[in-house]
Amino acid sequence: MSPILSESNNNRVEMLATRIEVQWDFRNNDGPVLFNFDRVDWDPVANHVNSREYDRTIPARIQTLIGREYTIIHPVTGEQEVVPGWKLMALIKAATDRVWEAATSPPAVVTAPLGDGGAT
Repeated sequence: MSPILSESNNNRVEMLATRIEVQWDFRNNDGPVLFNFDRVDWDPVANHVNSREYDRTIPARIQTLIGREYTIIHPVTGEQEVVPGWKLMALIKAATDRVWEAATSPPAVVTAPLGDGGAT
């Protein structure tokens, strides 16, 4: 959960990492991850953003992140699960592969069924 700075009935101010940049070095499976935090003042009931401004960037190393465990919470059931950090990079890699394949795959070729070539 993101750090909530203040909250009332129809207003919440919280720090959100609205942009996360992974600078993966494939040669050593490491590199920086930059978490860019914005201070967001918004109304969650109306889904309206009152203000949003950059606050800070917090760096971390890929090797540090994948060496830890994380508690994730199911958004519907609230069920908690502890997962190893290596799944973080595995999921990013799987998503990257899927996006690449979707963007670069040639369209399916539709061909007419083979027939007798129109001979009578």
